[in-house]
Amino acid sequence: MTLPAAPTGLAPYTAGAPHTYAFGHFAALAALAHRPAAVTAVVAHHDLPEGWRAALVAAAREAGLEVRWDDAAVRRLRRHEQVLCLAVVAKAEDVVAPDADHVVLVAPSHAGNVGSALRSLAAFGFDDVVLVAPRVDAWSPHVVRASVGMRFALRCQVVASTADYLGALRGTAPRRHYCLVASGATELRDATFARPASLWFGPEWGGGAEAHAAPPEAARVRIDTQPRVESLNLAVAVSLAAYHAAGGAAGGRG
Repeated sequence: MTLPAAPTGLAPYTAGAPHTYAFGHFAALAALAHRPAAVTAVVAHHDLPEGWRAALVAAAREAGLEVRWDDAAVRRLRRHEQVLCLAVVAKAEDVVAPDADHVVLVAPSHAGNVGSALRSLAAFGFDDVVLVAPRVDAWSPHVVRASVGMRFALRCQVVASTADYLGALRGTAPRRHYCLVASGATELRDATFARPASLWFGPEWGGGAEAHAAPPEAARVRIDTQPRVESLNLAVAVSLAAYHAAGGAAGGRG
């Protein structure tokens, strides 16, 4: 694959840009670890602490790059003063593995929640995520930063509709679908997940619409909470379900 050249004058991120930014040394190191061939530049501020500097330089060299020391570029692009380095990463059109477990996020709208959910999914061994439109930009630097770079460890496929996703599954291994919904018949602690599985999560602000997108044969699973809490946000719900489906931290799935 021929990657677009890293721009000499880096501009603020836009959804139409061929690159995204991994802000901060943890996210930059994750990009270099999980998608080294996609990293086209590493830019750092001279105030980067020595310990972080050594790790970043070593990881960049392993990927065939030299760190570019450009204080002005870092200051211009960052949104937080504590950010002292960044990686420029070529975006790709990810496709989920057809026989793997999938997590399906329908119309996710909050970059921070999506990024946090991706980090939890990486922690519990889920590598394949489907984002159903309308949805947050899967390559937004806000998603990348909220995931602490784990966005680069996952395949995040964007589809126009749930019908497109289900249609693409034809001819693949039979799978079970599980819809996480407040009115589910089975509480999460009592649920068992046959594999390969697709775990469905509905719109963050969809009210009762969270179950509408999953196929009718999907098992409905709920996460019980105290009545004083109306619902859990997306990142928390995904984290709890992924942890349980993975068999707990000791079980893992990686």
